Amino acid sequence: MPTVIEQAKNAAYTSVGINLLVTDALVGREVSAPNQLAEHAAAARSQAAATLTDFRGRTEPLATKVAERLPEQVADAMQTGRNAAWSFIGIDAPKPAKATTAKKTTKKAAKKTNAEQAG
Repeated sequence: MPTVIEQAKNAAYTSVGINLLVTDALVGREVSAPNQLAEHAAAARSQAAATLTDFRGRTEPLATKVAERLPEQVADAMQTGRNAAWSFIGIDAPKPAKATTAKKTTKKAAKKTNAEQAG
């Protein structure tokens, strides 16, 4: 039961935090909370920012793949709009994937090919 309560608490902090981040962006400054809620509001903003950063990191590669199939003007407009929306609420673009993953895959494929040729 404590795990369920912890998950519900995290979900509540995240949803409230997202609302606070969007409200802050619309107002143009951080909206103040009553003194007894200031600590909770700061925690909610922090958790929401981390969750949205993770979410953007997972969705950007998919959006890029979709954009590759679109006409250039549409893809550019889509990317511009997406970046503007994320930057409006203060979520940075994800860092590009490291090239080491591709190297590892290539090395594994080369080893498999060499093993097949030897066997």
